[in-house]
Parts: sequence; structure tokens; C-alpha cells
Amino acid sequence: MDVKYNREKLSAILTDVYQLIKTPMSIFDKDFVYVASFPSDYLTEYCSIIREDKARFNRCMRSDGEACTRCRESNESFSYHCHANILETITPIRFENLTIGYIIFGQYRDESFESAVIDYAIENGIETERFINAYRKLTVLTKEQVDATCNILNHLFLKFWLTDAITLNENKICERIKDFITENIDKKLTAELLCRNFFINKQQLYALFRQNFNMTVKEYILEKKLDKAKLLLKTTKHSVTDIAEMTGFPDYNNFIQRFKARIGITPLRYRKSCK
Repeated sequence: MDVKYNREKLSAILTDVYQLIKTPMSIFDKDFVYVASFPSDYLTEYCSIIREDKARFNRCMRSDGEACTRCRESNESFSYHCHANILETITPIRFENLTIGYIIFGQYRDESFESAVIDYAIENGIETERFINAYRKLTVLTKEQVDATCNILNHLFLKFWLTDAITLNENKICERIKDFITENIDKKLTAELLCRNFFINKQQLYALFRQNFNMTVKEYILEKKLDKAKLLLKTTKHSVTDIAEMTGFPDYNNFIQRFKARIGITPLRYRKSCK
């Protein structure tokens, strides 16, 4: 789905939440492309130390990627220990029944993992005292605090829409839907199919068609199918049965009925009139 993000407004919202949990937060779109964060320098000292080494940096990327994939598949909030024993949480940004992006907050810690942090430093040749001091600077969050943060964020997502911090880019969606219908005119096209392909709900889809085409989804699809049928009748020698199939009508009789009701004559008479 094409979505527009107001980074200034989103950063302000993240700033408010940061005051509660004191851990960095970032927003990503539905494809996990970066949108906004607070603080602007997202990495804590602990993570900066880890990423000083290329191999450790690559392990970070793999760890984050696996977590993002899991959240996308489950479509639910997900907390995980990264390879370096700190915690992060990913929670989807939901609008009605759609996921339009994700918020990741971390790096926070669990006090019970301090011995594992020391082992990690030794195994990776990191100065232990520097590493453990950086670890102790991280915020400690309990599971209850993490769950509460996810709940707060879920309530704030509605505010994102009400304040226009996140909005649908309707022009781009309409162009993509038009292209999709043109490219798939030979198939059965429905509102449900369009919603699935463009990650919007029926109410949004219907509103887009009313505002941009001044007709319903069903009317627009039928009009485009008949436009293609008229073109084929004019410019090819395909049979009416073939043209009915090429324009995605369920059968020959349905095509004849729809064509005559809208154009006023049968497909064969239309072809003759064109000659």
C-alpha cells in the first residue's frame, strides 16, 4: 500500500513515548524501509561497540532480519534477544485489519543476562569493563512494561491517522489499481482481490473509486472489460466466444447479456457496425 509519512509528526510522537521507556524507537514501512526514529542517533553505546567489527555487524543484520520476518509472518508484537544478549521488540502498525508499518523499540536489557554479556565480550575480544559498563547503561524493562508499551503504541496508531502523521497516497494507489485492472482484464476481478493486492479495506477501496472515477468498483471493472471487448471486436477476427474469455467474462451468455445491456446491441452487430 502507498503510504505517506509525516516524519516530523512521527518523531514528535516517538519523543513522547521515549520519555516513558528511555529506549530508542524507530518506525519502518511495511517493507521495513526506515521512516523515522528517536533519538536520531538510534544506536546505544553498547550496540556501537558491537558494530565496530564487521562480522559482528553482519550478525546484527541477520538477527534483526530474522526478527522482522517473524513479526511480519505472525503479524503480532514480538520481543527477542539479539545475538549480543540485548532485547528489542517489534510491533506492527495496524489500521483496521491492515498492517501498514512497524515500530521497533530497543535496545533494552534483562539483568539476568549480565553473565552472558561478559562471556560474549571474552569470546569476541571486546574489552570486558568497557562492554559491561555500556550494557549497564541500557534501560531495564520488564515484560509487563514491554506489553504496556505495545498497548500504548497500538492506541497511538489511531492518533497517527487522526493527525495525518500517516496517510494513504491515494493518487499512486489509483494509478496502480488502474494498471492492475488493465493488465488482468482477462481474469475475474473483484473488490476482494483488489483489497488483497493493495492492502486496503473495502471501505477505502469504495471511497477511492467514488472520488476518482465517480462509479463503483464493479461498474469500473465492467466498463474496462467492455472497452477491451469493443477493441477486439473492431480490430481482430477472434470469435465472440474467444473475446468473452479474453476479457474475463464467466461465459459466452454472460458476455452477450452484459454487452447488450451496456452498449445497446449484441457483439456481432457491433462488429458489423464497425465495418
